[in-house]
Amino acid sequence: MLTSISVVAMSIVIFIVGQRLKINIKIPEYTGLLALLVYSNNFIVEKTVNGSMSLKVLLFKSCIVSIIVLVLGWLLARIDEREHILERKLSLNDEKTIVPWISEIIVKMINYIKNHKHNLINIVILYTLAYCSFIFMSPHLTSPHMDGDKYTSIFFFAFFVKQHMMILTLLLYYLIYRFFYGITNKFWLSSIITYVAVTIAIVADAIKIYYCSEPILPTEVTMVSAYGDILEMIPQIILWIAIIGIIILTGVIIFCEIKFPQERLNWKSRLLGILLAIVVFGSSTRINHGNSIVNAWLSSYGNEPTFWNQEYGAQYNGAIQQFLNNIDTSIMESNSNYSKKRVNKLVGKYKKQAEKINKGRINNLSTQTIVFNLSESLANPNRLKEVELSQNPLSYIDSVKKITTSGLMISSGLGGGTANMEYMTLTGLPVSNFSPTIATPYTQVVPNSNQTLTINNYFKKSTAIHPYRGSFYSREVVYKKFGFQKFMYLGSKYKIKYKMKIGTNPYLSDETAYQNTLDVINSYKNGQFINLVTMQNHLPYSDYYDNSEDYQVSGDMDDGEKYNISNYSTGLSYTDKAVQKFIEQIDEINKPITLVFYGDHLPGIYSNIDGNSLEARETDYFIYSNKYARQHGAKNLKHVKYVSPIDFIALTAEQTNSKVSPYYALLTEIQKELPTIKVYAYNNGKNPVFVNKKGKTIKYKQLTKKQKRLYNDLKLVQYDLTAGNQYLYKTKFFKIQ
Repeated sequence: MLTSISVVAMSIVIFIVGQRLKINIKIPEYTGLLALLVYSNNFIVEKTVNGSMSLKVLLFKSCIVSIIVLVLGWLLARIDEREHILERKLSLNDEKTIVPWISEIIVKMINYIKNHKHNLINIVILYTLAYCSFIFMSPHLTSPHMDGDKYTSIFFFAFFVKQHMMILTLLLYYLIYRFFYGITNKFWLSSIITYVAVTIAIVADAIKIYYCSEPILPTEVTMVSAYGDILEMIPQIILWIAIIGIIILTGVIIFCEIKFPQERLNWKSRLLGILLAIVVFGSSTRINHGNSIVNAWLSSYGNEPTFWNQEYGAQYNGAIQQFLNNIDTSIMESNSNYSKKRVNKLVGKYKKQAEKINKGRINNLSTQTIVFNLSESLANPNRLKEVELSQNPLSYIDSVKKITTSGLMISSGLGGGTANMEYMTLTGLPVSNFSPTIATPYTQVVPNSNQTLTINNYFKKSTAIHPYRGSFYSREVVYKKFGFQKFMYLGSKYKIKYKMKIGTNPYLSDETAYQNTLDVINSYKNGQFINLVTMQNHLPYSDYYDNSEDYQVSGDMDDGEKYNISNYSTGLSYTDKAVQKFIEQIDEINKPITLVFYGDHLPGIYSNIDGNSLEARETDYFIYSNKYARQHGAKNLKHVKYVSPIDFIALTAEQTNSKVSPYYALLTEIQKELPTIKVYAYNNGKNPVFVNKKGKTIKYKQLTKKQKRLYNDLKLVQYDLTAGNQYLYKTKFFKIQ
């Protein structure tokens, strides 16, 4: 890492010591830089610790860097022979010997420390916070590892392998401090505000990584309207501690400003600090532009954004740099095949396919009552080989899965990502086709689109129900843009009528969610669409229920994890009973109702499963049509073991025997002919992978020509709708003939 600050620091040290020791060598003193290779070139330290790089490759890289250092050293030596820049700057001459010179330097250093002790302490604190920003990004205190690679502890990894990124983090924290200093011109006020802000950010990142396996993202910070809801989730004792802490800190600031006043900055220094912070942080909007200066510098310095695994990116780059990496985003990679002519040709192709499908269909979607039910964090723990439960918490749901369309949905999230599941089920567009910098389409894609077509647009009446706050993931704005006539949430003008809870669980129960859904179903005699997102099984998983001991957990895990799984499983059992009651109730209603039930992701409570394994992404789903629907053309399909969230639209249309638009004809072909799209862990979005019927991962190059055409057609459609000119809205691509 030739741009590493550590190289500069060590080179100066070695140069000065070399001068003082009067080493009699003919080669310029700059060859001392060669001794820095093991220290400064992090790939040597990292690969030596990791043991994953061959010796030949290691030596080859070392030779290349050595040659570069030698050439640069020779050039610098020639320049310095004429100008004597370093000698003048460092007061070097032949009269002084090493011992008195070192003594003089020590005295100067001591005096400097005395005169600048507060500034130096400030830097030490910021460096400590920088170190913590790496340590706490790893919940299990192990350094990041993937593809079987194993490292030592995160403490060793952060200090020895990622020292250069820690120094970069320190500089970023220092710029934040200088920005506040420039605004307030008060040393203590600026310092303490910086410490508090950085500490809060680190703690927030650590909590989110622990539960959701990803750090705080810029899109979440912009959800200002959700801050009040987030505060409501925090226990009151913590809020009181925070308030008391703020009062104490205020007193500390006032005391320090009076007792230990620091020199005020002149207007030039203040302005410089403010502008420098703005320029550096503002440059983050160019980080992911391949031809930008900031991209080239950060890449050479060692920044690796790693968008496809945000947790790994935070551990590898530090929390603040990974946050900045996510600011510069583009929706999709440019499509060279994209043109109006190409889009129109695609419309004609799938118009014919829709006509072919519709010959055997007798119903229309608009006459059906369709309920898409996202069940929060629902995935049967019994399916994990690492977990053994004393009884099955989803016994009824498993019985329903045996008699109707059902299987396993592959989730893109683990411990989080609910809104992404919603987006895919409602639009039919996989998040994996977006640029890897797109973390949440609800907040990054939908606001930038002139219009967005979702399945509810095919119904005269559509309602969204979420028995919690409506501000998360900007749902109020998103649902309105999607065309939902009503959005029922706590505090909305469309009231949540039933508000029952179970035990001490702070969230409304799933039974309550279904009661409110039944009211909506019964309030309108014709077809309608309902998007129901439950909250009962949302984390955390405390001892809410009296019967949590009914679900004993065994396996290789600590008592804390068993406690969480036991309480979580008890919650699932209540969901199981609520689903049974709801299905019995809709079976008594004389109009066609189809329930699409699916879990959005596994909860973030399992410590011993590989986050990128298939079992860590498998949630339960089924599609159930009530008795009336089955009597009027609906049918149960064969067991479909693996589906992507984008497959629900096609499966619903097929099960209800409903006609399709050209777009849904495309989705139908994809569901039938294409292996299930794996919606996570893509290689920068360029090499998609799929899951076949046997649960094996296959690559794009292994697909047939027809399968590749289907996948590329979907990408073209998605590009036009989200990043292109939206030509498709001017055609009949979305109309059911």
